[in-house]
Amino acid sequence: MKMKAFGMDQNGRSAWAEVEIPFKQVTPLHAETEKQDGAYWGISLNQVGEPVGGGPEEMHLTNQPRMVWAMSGQLENILQSGEVRRSSTGEGVYVHGLALHHSSFARSREPVITLSLTFPGTEFYELKK
Repeated sequence: MKMKAFGMDQNGRSAWAEVEIPFKQVTPLHAETEKQDGAYWGISLNQVGEPVGGGPEEMHLTNQPRMVWAMSGQLENILQSGEVRRSSTGEGVYVHGLALHHSSFARSREPVITLSLTFPGTEFYELKK
C-alpha cells in the first residue's frame, strides 16, 4: 500500500513523495505489517483557529521519522517545495525526520486530533517487510 510522505528532493528540500507500506493480507478485511520498531505513540489536539507558534509561515521538523494520522478534522501541510496537501479524518502521512514543513489547522471546522507513531532514528525508518 502506498502512503503519502514528506520526502526530500535532490536539493535537500522537503517535497511530497510516496512510501510503500509492506502490508500482508490476513483476511479480506484485515492486513498487517511485520512487527516494526516503534519508539512511542503520541496524540495531539489542536483547536480550530488556534494561533500557530512561529507564525503562519514557520516551518519545523520532527527530527524523527513518524507516521501521523488525522483522527478528526482536517490538517494541511506545506513543504519547502511549496506543495500543499490536506489530510482528512482517517488519512495518514509518513514524515521524514528532516523534512521541514508547516502544519495548519485553520481550515478545519472541528478540532484536529492526530495520532502518531514515532520510529527510532532521525531521518528515515526502513519499514520491515
